[in-house]
Amino acid sequence: MTFNLINDKWIPVLRLDGTREIIAPWQVTDNIGSNPIVGLDANRPDFNGALIQFLIGLVQTTMAPKKDKGWRTGFTKPPGVDELKTTFANVSHAFNFDGDSPRFMQDFDLDEGKTNLIDKLLVEIPGDETIKDNKDHFIKRDSVKRMCLPCSVMALFTLQTNAPSGGKGHRVSLRGGGPLTTIVIGETLWQTIWLNVLNESDFLDNCGNSSLTDDDAIFPWMGPTRTSEKNQPTTPENAHPAQMFWGMPRRIVLDFESGKTGNCDVCNGDSNHLVTSYITKNYGTNYEGGWRHTLTPHSITKQNELIPRHGNPNGISFRHWLGLVQNDNVNKNEPATVIHTFRARQSQLETKHSPQLWAFGYDFDNMKVRCWYEGKMPLIHVDDGIRENYELVIEQLIKTSELVANNVRKYVKEAMFRRPKDVKGDFSFIDNRFWNNTEPEFYATLENLRIAFSDGADIDAVVEIKYEWLKILFKTGEQLFDEYSQSNQIDVADPKRIALAHRNLRKFNQKKNKKIIEILDLPINLSQVKNN
Repeated sequence: MTFNLINDKWIPVLRLDGTREIIAPWQVTDNIGSNPIVGLDANRPDFNGALIQFLIGLVQTTMAPKKDKGWRTGFTKPPGVDELKTTFANVSHAFNFDGDSPRFMQDFDLDEGKTNLIDKLLVEIPGDETIKDNKDHFIKRDSVKRMCLPCSVMALFTLQTNAPSGGKGHRVSLRGGGPLTTIVIGETLWQTIWLNVLNESDFLDNCGNSSLTDDDAIFPWMGPTRTSEKNQPTTPENAHPAQMFWGMPRRIVLDFESGKTGNCDVCNGDSNHLVTSYITKNYGTNYEGGWRHTLTPHSITKQNELIPRHGNPNGISFRHWLGLVQNDNVNKNEPATVIHTFRARQSQLETKHSPQLWAFGYDFDNMKVRCWYEGKMPLIHVDDGIRENYELVIEQLIKTSELVANNVRKYVKEAMFRRPKDVKGDFSFIDNRFWNNTEPEFYATLENLRIAFSDGADIDAVVEIKYEWLKILFKTGEQLFDEYSQSNQIDVADPKRIALAHRNLRKFNQKKNKKIIEILDLPINLSQVKNN
């Protein structure tokens, strides 16, 4: 019997009362009035990231609202499970995972290629060269030998959606290797899905060729692969806009013939059809040409080209607010389309819940995954009349934080080393602690700032908030200096050098620092900022 991703239950979820269930996609609104499904509950965080994109893509593809009124109705009065089942059934033929071709996210007619064990679908699994050189120190070979069908789906969709460079001709994902994804989170799983769905016309105009409506223009596995032996590109003009959710850069076919019975090595669930291998071939679809994915923030180059943003080794925190939540005009970074759209819709929402931004993605070093990062930020609603000034001050607060963080790192190095400028190495851990330690106060400051602007734009109150923020930054910086300048080095510490570096840090904090005054647009000097 064919495993179908629309009709069958395979998505792990969590209800409001803590109950864990496995559902089919059309069941996301089941029991929404009394015990709603509030989130996804896969065994891996990257699988949860893939699943939410699967569900958003499915709804965007099959039932995008025509206008804002329809969107508001879908938010306040979610569709029932029968309506969703009927709607999704229109594309169920494209979501068979096994059986005869076409198969979900698998090559249409690939019948020969390199055979890989199923663990290679997981991006962190060491490659052939790493195993050959016996360098798989942290993630060992043969830790995953078999996967159940649901975990195979999640692994395959995760790989196709995030595919890094994989050697000659093994193409990267539609957004490049390890794209950063930003999602607006609601109170229920349905709200989270719907908050990230655009009106039909907005979506069709965003990117892609809406005149291409055949199945394979939306779901590329429904027809022969657009291969790229000669680097032939697949641009937005070659595909329907919805293909951004269903991009398939890798040519892969899973082997279902040798299915086994037992426990899945990923979820530990019992299965009578475990997958152990697949075949793959290079030169799959080569996505190029300025795809603008609705869930991904972008940078704008000097040539006015859109570049999807990717994960980095510093994780995700409020230092990334500019470019994820609001425009970063200096560095030419802008939030995802769904974030812009949500902020325009936010005043229309009838909910006591304060939505959040959920940002996640891999940090890749070429084809090696270094880490999976995710973080959440509040999406504070402010009236349009105060938004410009409010966001200007937020930008000032963040730019000041960057300046103070850089100086903390600088003076810690001066305390630790006789010639700090000659010292090589990664000291970003100091920055990360600084940003993480000040994050709760930052969000509290944003709320205080919103209140100050809402109460008739009280300039004195805004100035006081800026000074209070400086106190937090300076106090945190000195605490980290004390911790790192002497940590684990008592036997080699130079008390004189530490004292001098500490004095320089305090001078930076307390003197009339023109740079900080300029950034924060302060009327008086910093001598009023006490470190208490």
